[in-house]
Amino acid sequence: MIRKPDFDAEASEVYGEVLDALDGADIRYMLGGALALNAYTGIWRDTKDLDVFVPEKTAPRVLEVLEEAGFQTEVTDPVWLAKARRGELFADVIHASHNGTGSVDESWFENAREISVLDRRALVIPAEELILSKIFVVAKDRCDVDDVLHVIFATRGELDWPRMLDKIGDHWELLLAYLHLYRYVYPSHTHYLPGRVLKALLGRYEKETASEELRFRGTMLDENTFRVDVEEWGLPDEREEARDALGKG
Repeated sequence: MIRKPDFDAEASEVYGEVLDALDGADIRYMLGGALALNAYTGIWRDTKDLDVFVPEKTAPRVLEVLEEAGFQTEVTDPVWLAKARRGELFADVIHASHNGTGSVDESWFENAREISVLDRRALVIPAEELILSKIFVVAKDRCDVDDVLHVIFATRGELDWPRMLDKIGDHWELLLAYLHLYRYVYPSHTHYLPGRVLKALLGRYEKETASEELRFRGTMLDENTFRVDVEEWGLPDEREEARDALGKG
């Protein structure tokens, strides 16, 4: 059953003010999180925050505008995240992935979807970028595996797979793992997965050998669970390297 976004009265007022402030300042933005998931799957779950995606160059202006609108703002993590608070409710202002694997850019706007939310029109991030932003969220306290699989299923696999393959880059094995998991969860709907993509990834898997350099990517998924590998077992923290590179970009 498809459910429409349903905020309580307080959240409707606060998030409506966020949207009106950004629209009034002619800021281009996209919404993500629960709203984007709802747009592509019909799934709705209560949320205490509003995810606002913008390019990095736009983030300072977003914070300035929201502060003028009466929100308390802070840069939570300069690599990817800032917040604008009103009481217990807040908007996350996101300009990149938490682990440094990618930034919001103009291509997101080109492929975004327009929705109706709180009696207003707004864009949500593309389904492909929604998947790529969630594919790394595999932690003990939060795991978005189900969201990724639901997006693939609900869209019937009608996604821009070449764009996802291009953007996933060096992390293609993670995408392959999700496709295998999708086949396990939805064995009667494997036709939603494009054969050419599976063939290409499996071919690459069979051809590529183990890395000659010492590499470790556990922290890309969960920096806390895999902290022991870095701090006690001496493995390199690829997450920090990626975040440093993104921060310098």
